[in-house]
Amino acid sequence: KTEERRIAGSETAKRRRRSLLPDRQDKPQCHGKGAFVRRKLRLTSMTNLNLCCETGTGRNGLYPALTYAAFDDKTCAVTGLADRNASPISVTVPAYAPDGLRVVAVADKAFSGCQSLRVVSLPETVESVGRRAFAFCTSLSDLRLGRNSRLSCIGDRAFIGCERLTVLRLGHLAGLRLVGNCAFAYCTRLHSVVLPDSLSAIPDGMFEGCRQLLHVRLPGRLIRIGAAAFSACVSLETVRMPDSLRIIEDAAFAWCASLRTLHLPASPCMVAGSAFRECPALPDLPELLGVS
Repeated sequence: KTEERRIAGSETAKRRRRSLLPDRQDKPQCHGKGAFVRRKLRLTSMTNLNLCCETGTGRNGLYPALTYAAFDDKTCAVTGLADRNASPISVTVPAYAPDGLRVVAVADKAFSGCQSLRVVSLPETVESVGRRAFAFCTSLSDLRLGRNSRLSCIGDRAFIGCERLTVLRLGHLAGLRLVGNCAFAYCTRLHSVVLPDSLSAIPDGMFEGCRQLLHVRLPGRLIRIGAAAFSACVSLETVRMPDSLRIIEDAAFAWCASLRTLHLPASPCMVAGSAFRECPALPDLPELLGVS
């Protein structure tokens, strides 16, 4: 009986330790279509995993109190604010954590719902931004990415509902390959977008509900525009599509009430029947597309 109690106690202790550890799945992840680079979290105690500091001096100088999760390859992800009740106006993610680990990711939901946040600066070392990392940061108006940024993937709904974001310039991100669904949906004040040529697909709902979007520069090697990608962008007037485009999916430009000019690709393109639903400023759309 003593031995049974000892074994039972040991199992209970193991379960308690496991409950303190992060999810054993690979994190952080981007969850759009395609394969993303994944890194395994080192399984250590939460005390060692979350490196917190009120104000520190690393290789990038001063930075606010953040928490980090270490990876096996001596890199890490920033997982959020050390003080979850804080209301920061600006966050500068350092290139290196306090213990010298290189910061390569922003984890899922790291700053989600931080409504006071106005300015975010990501270092050139960051390669991925996780799901809902900055979702509903309703005051976010300035997203700063380094000229030589290594950003390659942005997760589902990473910036959804960032209502004060007005300009999105990603054209210099030569390594950006994958963006998750609804990544910038309902950024209602977004009016200008520049996307990099490295992006071959606009994911489903990427700019859905961006009601003030006026100008968008599509990637030069774009192949696919996903379902509802620009749905309800009621201010969008002109779209110039690259010759590489092959697929425009359901409701891609539905309810774009102001859309009046389309520059279509010269090569054949598959267009879903509802791709331009409720676009009253395009009365000759069937003739334009060459379909009945």
